[in-house]
Amino acid sequence: MKDIKKYAISSDIRRALTGRGFIIGVAGMVLVIALSSLENIISATRNTGPLMNGFHAQFMITALSSDWVTLAIPIVCALPFTTAFVDDVKSGFIKQYLHRTSIKQYIRAKLFACGLSGGLVLFFGIVIAYALSALVFTPMELALGEGETAQPYFAQLLMVSATLFFSGAFWSLVGFAFSAATMSKYMAYASPFILYYVLIILNERYFENLYVLYPKEWLFPSDVWVLGSLGVILLLAELTAIISLAFAVTAKRRLANV
Repeated sequence: MKDIKKYAISSDIRRALTGRGFIIGVAGMVLVIALSSLENIISATRNTGPLMNGFHAQFMITALSSDWVTLAIPIVCALPFTTAFVDDVKSGFIKQYLHRTSIKQYIRAKLFACGLSGGLVLFFGIVIAYALSALVFTPMELALGEGETAQPYFAQLLMVSATLFFSGAFWSLVGFAFSAATMSKYMAYASPFILYYVLIILNERYFENLYVLYPKEWLFPSDVWVLGSLGVILLLAELTAIISLAFAVTAKRRLANV
């Protein structure tokens, strides 16, 4: 039984991380980062003098705070795995699969794979974009002067990547839950985007003090957060648990008569 449980999770993870949606999502994240900083790229390549030290890292941090990235997050994280449940049910695959495992293990494996792929599609996109940025701009940067110390840009970028990982996991599970409730692949892709921008509009127009439910705060938390980025991660973990429970309840009802 333990081997079956492990296989259920590992097979879904492999399906999520090797599928076309995941690859397109990672490539899309890299492309969005590049497009959001197109002016900086052109300016840097036209500059005849050396760039400031750490330009490649600052370039990335600026790109991640742009409206382009804000727009892309709920779209990109929905690509890898949010339609998996609907695909399994409508194709009839679920009838063959459930005989080899249990409903509980099936739901657990799907939730884990969906959340992981939604977070990693953003994380890998950032890592690849950072590697390309370092490869292109580092040779053009000034070396550190005597007595100067390097700024912790990479550590800051890793913290942003961590919060984006949890954000991506949450939004992908939002699409997963809505698709299970409606049995619609379109809702799997559209619901994260819709809810994302409903929260943004509510905060910017009506509830400016409700910063904990403002998705832009989840990227670069302001000073009002008691624990800073850790507070954002804890909040996203709680929201992820809630939406996972919602999917589990809905999926269990859907699969009760399979």
